[in-house]
Amino acid sequence: MKILGSDLDGTLSHGGVGEAKCSAIHAWRAAGHKFGIISGRGGHYLPELRRSYPGLELDFFAACNGGYITDFEGRVLHEVRCDTVPVLRFVRDLSAWGCKFILVIGQNFFYAVARMEDKPSWADEKHTVLIPDMPAVDYFHQISVQAATEKNAAALVERIREAYGKWLNPLQNGTCIDIVPVGVDKARGMYFVMNLFGASYEDVIVVGDNVNDTDMIREFRSYAMANGVDAIKKLADEIVEDVADLLAKEM
Repeated sequence: MKILGSDLDGTLSHGGVGEAKCSAIHAWRAAGHKFGIISGRGGHYLPELRRSYPGLELDFFAACNGGYITDFEGRVLHEVRCDTVPVLRFVRDLSAWGCKFILVIGQNFFYAVARMEDKPSWADEKHTVLIPDMPAVDYFHQISVQAATEKNAAALVERIREAYGKWLNPLQNGTCIDIVPVGVDKARGMYFVMNLFGASYEDVIVVGDNVNDTDMIREFRSYAMANGVDAIKKLADEIVEDVADLLAKEM
């Protein structure tokens, strides 16, 4: 049995998730192997994933960069909560630093804004919270920040590490920063999946395209997407054009 953990955006989604790719995943699983997504997306994205790709089959969905793992039905298999950092203080600091961000708690999310007019068009009022009126939050699984530029994102990563590095691990992916508890990254998420299915280290394969995939690309036998960033392609064992090609090769 082999286990393939695939990043989603820019990796599995590259070129679309159509019939050919879904058929390749089906054949892989029918042969007794496991396939899942390991992504910076939050746990709340699972219903949208199922709607967007009705032919997709998964054995696991490792959201929040491996810190919140469910099966494809949404049953929680593993979670790492950030419950030590003073959450409300951190949220207010992000707001004071001019950040726009999403607070992810399990399979729920909230777009935090200083004023309701700052709410993006896609966020309904149910999923929008005003920071000045925000109730105490005991924990979160991830906070995702969208910066204006990659340079701004890198500067914010350093600011978070300086102020909250004891508790938080900010993972940059282009202009996006996923902030998770210290000890959470995609490599550790894949180790949990490996143990869940009783597999060995040699059974695990990963594929990704961007810098937030670095930990798992370094840790396991790995593929990088040809469309990915150079830093990941230099670390990976092999380069692949499409996840379906990878599945065919490994079969």
